[in-house]
Amino acid sequence: MVTAKTSGTPRGRLPRGTLSADDIVAAAFEVANESTLANFSMPALASHLGVGVTSIYWHFRRKEELLDAMTEFATAEYHLATPVIRSDNWKDALRKHFRAMRATFQSNPVLVELVLLRDSTSFLDSLAVHTTAQKLDSTVGEMVEAGFSPDDAMDVYLSLLAHVCGSAMIEHQGVFSREVQDETSRESADARSGPLFRELAERGRYVPDVENMTFDFIFSAILSHAESTCLAEPPNPL
Repeated sequence: MVTAKTSGTPRGRLPRGTLSADDIVAAAFEVANESTLANFSMPALASHLGVGVTSIYWHFRRKEELLDAMTEFATAEYHLATPVIRSDNWKDALRKHFRAMRATFQSNPVLVELVLLRDSTSFLDSLAVHTTAQKLDSTVGEMVEAGFSPDDAMDVYLSLLAHVCGSAMIEHQGVFSREVQDETSRESADARSGPLFRELAERGRYVPDVENMTFDFIFSAILSHAESTCLAEPPNPL
């Protein structure tokens, strides 16, 4: 099975005729995770595998074809990482579902680039599309069983999905990141911003940590709104 995140140490030359498409995709994840997808190249992949670049083109005629194969795998990995939602404890199930999704994106940065930042809808195979549709249908069905209307169930799920995916993209792009490595420099950076930031820094809240500080706050707010508003009235009949 292909592994999405493994060591980027060059593998050494493979015996002639043993290189498979799965070997190439696995190595492509290794190389891409060591840098970024934007810096990924077929020559770099060939060097990592210890083969000539033509050996790769024998399986994938263009870089885009290889990226397509990586995206299909990334989509499957994304689905495997997210637990199924059950109606008997929908809030806890949604928390586990989306926190697992976020952890997957955080531990495999290249998945963010493949699943969220790359236009993949035009070439995802029918199985991947079917799996996505089935999972969404199952999730909405469980939430309807818990008391949501179909419309509200869809709205809640997509709101949480947008929050998790948006957070993953923000973290990946380093929108709020700063080059502050130690506690003293972090405090100084926030203190220079003004008295309010200085007060927050004294309490251990730093601007560079905004992703982690706000993720659960927004996540909990969406769930609380769902519970107090969407379940306040009897669900609409199917």
